Amino acid sequence: MLNTYNNLIEVLEYDDTLIHIFVKNVQSFKIYMDDLTADDPKFLFDYEVRDQILIEYQIDDEYILYIYALENKIYILKETKNRTSRPLKSKNTFTFSIENNFKHLSIEQIGLARIAIIDKDNEAIHEIDDFLTTNPIDFNIEWPLYRGKTKARFIVVSMVHYDIYHIILTYDYLNEEFNVFKILFNAIIDNPNLTFTIRNRNEFEISNKFTTDTAIVNFKRMNKFVPENLFGKSLVKKFKNENILAIYTINMARYFVYLQTNGVFIARSNPIRVTQHKSNLKVLSTRNNFYIFGRFTHHAFNSFQKYEYLYLRNSDHKMAKFQRPFSHIKYLKRYGYFKVPVSSLNIDERIHHNLFVGNEDKIIHNLRFKKSDEKVKTYTFRKHNDNLQILRTNLQGNITSTTIPYSEEYSLVNRIKIRAAQMVSKLFKNKNKNVNLYFEKKSDKADESGFRVFEKVMKTDTSNSVNYFILNKQSDHYPFMKEKYGSNVIEKYSFKHYLCIFNADHLIASELSNHVLNDRLFIDSLRNKIMEVPLVFLQHGIMFAKPVDNPMAFGFHKDKNSYNMYKSVISSELEAGEFYKMKYDREDLLLTGLATFDHAKLDPGADKIAFMPTYRYWEEGLIYNNNIEETTYYNTLIKVIKAFEKEGLLDKLLIVPHNKFSEHIYRNMPEYKDIISDNPSEALKVSKVFITDYSSAIYDAQYRGACPIFYWEEKDYLIKQYKAIPPVNDENAPGPVVYNVEELVDTVKHAIKNNYHLEKEYKDKYLKINQFNDGKNTDRIIEFLNSEGII
Repeated sequence: MLNTYNNLIEVLEYDDTLIHIFVKNVQSFKIYMDDLTADDPKFLFDYEVRDQILIEYQIDDEYILYIYALENKIYILKETKNRTSRPLKSKNTFTFSIENNFKHLSIEQIGLARIAIIDKDNEAIHEIDDFLTTNPIDFNIEWPLYRGKTKARFIVVSMVHYDIYHIILTYDYLNEEFNVFKILFNAIIDNPNLTFTIRNRNEFEISNKFTTDTAIVNFKRMNKFVPENLFGKSLVKKFKNENILAIYTINMARYFVYLQTNGVFIARSNPIRVTQHKSNLKVLSTRNNFYIFGRFTHHAFNSFQKYEYLYLRNSDHKMAKFQRPFSHIKYLKRYGYFKVPVSSLNIDERIHHNLFVGNEDKIIHNLRFKKSDEKVKTYTFRKHNDNLQILRTNLQGNITSTTIPYSEEYSLVNRIKIRAAQMVSKLFKNKNKNVNLYFEKKSDKADESGFRVFEKVMKTDTSNSVNYFILNKQSDHYPFMKEKYGSNVIEKYSFKHYLCIFNADHLIASELSNHVLNDRLFIDSLRNKIMEVPLVFLQHGIMFAKPVDNPMAFGFHKDKNSYNMYKSVISSELEAGEFYKMKYDREDLLLTGLATFDHAKLDPGADKIAFMPTYRYWEEGLIYNNNIEETTYYNTLIKVIKAFEKEGLLDKLLIVPHNKFSEHIYRNMPEYKDIISDNPSEALKVSKVFITDYSSAIYDAQYRGACPIFYWEEKDYLIKQYKAIPPVNDENAPGPVVYNVEELVDTVKHAIKNNYHLEKEYKDKYLKINQFNDGKNTDRIIEFLNSEGII
């Protein structure tokens, strides 16, 4: 089992023979287990990061593989899995500080980073292997322990310390059990005049160098809104002109030690309370800068002008200092501005970054424009090169910078159209008829279910509605659509497009609601309207391939989806089970089959063998750093190409890869450019055999009459990367399943020899995934729209 504890390293491939990792801004490493000497760390690269375990992998019963950070260097270690080398007798490893108070129960370090709880016979009761990670640890184990002379119910048996990591082993004599609890303690801002000590799993102690006084704080019981007094008023003058004396984090919660006029206090997770921050800020954008201006102050004792710096994401990205042009005028000194270069907001490939306020060295709290910022509000945006830089609030109400590719709706002309459309929609709306909008991905095409339902609606008596298809004028489909449907086809980015969004009663589409304009949208008036309009989600593929419970699919789950999902089309009760996993109810689903399948056919003479592996999003780092040839995706493509070439089948093979791989093969392997297709829709029409691992396109191909083949040589690897198990498996797969390229070629030859005949067993399994084959899916959708009074 492989455990990844930090996203610094991306694991691309691993088994008991090798591990292939990618490190952003460094490089990729393919490390073979046989090249590692047991119990001898191997240096990989320098990287400024806190000491910790990054990756742990149980190779077999004999070894544990670690990748870890120590003193800003990254190492890999193959450790022998036994207790004879405790702690590991090697340089460049960890040495824990351990305090054992009783001989009948104790803790010891094993190897690089494991901890063993040991009984009086020196036998291990329990092992902990994630001590040097941010994973929480809190568990109880029943165990009899000699009481001795103590009358206390709880005793601290052992404590282990390393950097920010602390383990507290506590025994409870009443329940006769011990508890193991991890504390992650870090001094974000330390103070040489204060001493911090962890006492037990609930308390810490703070002392000062000026007096003999100490303060014991139960950090678990602290009220976020009620600070606690540590030291009296007499100590305030010792710290002179300071406000915040120290900031400590305990298990991700921040504790602020600070001054008030009447003493030294501590507060939990409430920096606004500590600094008494008040602001009333607005934003102005110019060609190259954002100006955040207005009233900006901190009212707490000794806090004025202490927190004047603006940060992006963390303390490593300081952007601006608050300028106070009237600092010597009593009633105006609290006013000024941050000048933020637009270019400074794009620090890496991440899309979203929160903004923070701090002193010259560290962030203290989130930036606020007002006492309580409105959630999900766009304040301003500015085009910079090919991107759009946006200042907005997120779902938590925090000020956030967002970077997305620039698109036309943000131009001045389009913003005028949007504003005008919003005003006109309030004056003119036919309340007797529904306005229904149909579209497909980003409203840039018309060849899937959105178009098919619209096409059928236009042949239906729709006295209750007006129906429009939204389409980009640059689309290849636009001339045909406009000529055939005239005013019922609306040009994307036109005034009428925006007006219809504001007037819309229903969205009917093969994509989510935002695609009526774009995949990401930060124009509040449009976004808010789009979010509230009921969506009939037609889908563009059967959801029975990749696992829906993988982390990358969470945004579609009902409890996380912000759109008004009125109905989702499904093709079987088996597929409905996938929606239930995402917390949808049966009444959320519409069992009709996909409209696009009614027109899914093979071209006459189709004879290609398509191979379309599903996209591996975890390899994007390699792709966008031009290391395509190191990806498992690329190597799988090449393996299949070479196998078909060897068997004389290359002329029939059609590779349908992600566009970046198409470009790479075109550029670097011109001998194979003729077997590359960058259009899956066209590939489906000409392929008599369709091969994939977990792409739902295989169900489309099978509906058309192609032979499906599931190529699962990398099944275990893909499941590990998805972090979930796909619904299609050996028992329900509606086609042959093969586990190596030799089986794949043999199965393809068999299909050709049998004139692409598919056994009844597979046809029956397919009907459980897609129970409709009568060509009337669109009719069933239209019946629903009629019965609901939508059209």
